[in-house]
Amino acid sequence: MEILVKDFSLDGSIVADRIYGTFPHVTTPTGVHLSGNVKEEFERFLNEYNQFLQVTAIPFYRIDAYFSEGKLHILEVNAAFVDGWGTALNLARACGVKVTPQLFAFPKQFATLEKEYLPELKLLVAELAALGLSGHRIVPYQQKVSSPLYVYGRTESGGNELVMPMDGLRLDDKRNLAAFSWIWQSEYISIPLHYTNDVEEWDNIPSSVVLKFCDKSGEESQQARTSVLIGKPDGKAKFLRSCYEAGTLLAQEFVQPTVHTLGNAQLILLTTGNALVTGYTQFSQKKIINDNSTHGPLCFE
Repeated sequence: MEILVKDFSLDGSIVADRIYGTFPHVTTPTGVHLSGNVKEEFERFLNEYNQFLQVTAIPFYRIDAYFSEGKLHILEVNAAFVDGWGTALNLARACGVKVTPQLFAFPKQFATLEKEYLPELKLLVAELAALGLSGHRIVPYQQKVSSPLYVYGRTESGGNELVMPMDGLRLDDKRNLAAFSWIWQSEYISIPLHYTNDVEEWDNIPSSVVLKFCDKSGEESQQARTSVLIGKPDGKAKFLRSCYEAGTLLAQEFVQPTVHTLGNAQLILLTTGNALVTGYTQFSQKKIINDNSTHGPLCFE
């Protein structure tokens, strides 16, 4: 079996009590194991995706994926706000999952745009130290950056190579994955079918899709008060139609998540460059799985 849901031995004394604001961190020893075949093919996906987007600086991605027994389904590649590193490393250490320190490309300084993310960022610094990568620190965020800085938050680097993730807003555009899906072929890694205004009219889109604003932080997404909607609404849906026809909204084929007793399952895959570095598993009773879910470990060969 290429992708396996399994129970790990989890040391609860290591697990962080909270990762977001004052909310408790809910965890489980149940997680997912990826075979070497899946990891190898996933890293081929990263390599070809980065070439397709003509990436120059080292990219950091937070990739959302559903899975079946033999395949990963890439739902979204997040490149502007790439958090979750502390959560993933903490669960890995608590479960004895090996992580390769040489794969990290972090600068020594971190900052966050929102204080609610400070516990997770502090956890990242502590986990890097546990891996033997010391000297990292958290500093107040300032727009004028004079030394390398990794930012927890959606910020535009503005061509400043000192700000990481570099070129995040361009790489975060959801049209990137849609365009890449036309050329990608793989046995283990799939990309759901996408509908965009240049390939299909709004009226011809099936109802069983996921609607996504191309810019998560754009005006349209803020007006809708969400970046993702499950299903194409009945009726005229004038606002969504206009966004789709303007190219600021796309539709993605709905993929059924693996359902566990803990809920719908999703993987968070954290990468640098062309390498899968770490990640974690999410379980949720909701259709849209966010980080206010139950977290479990992830390991790969």
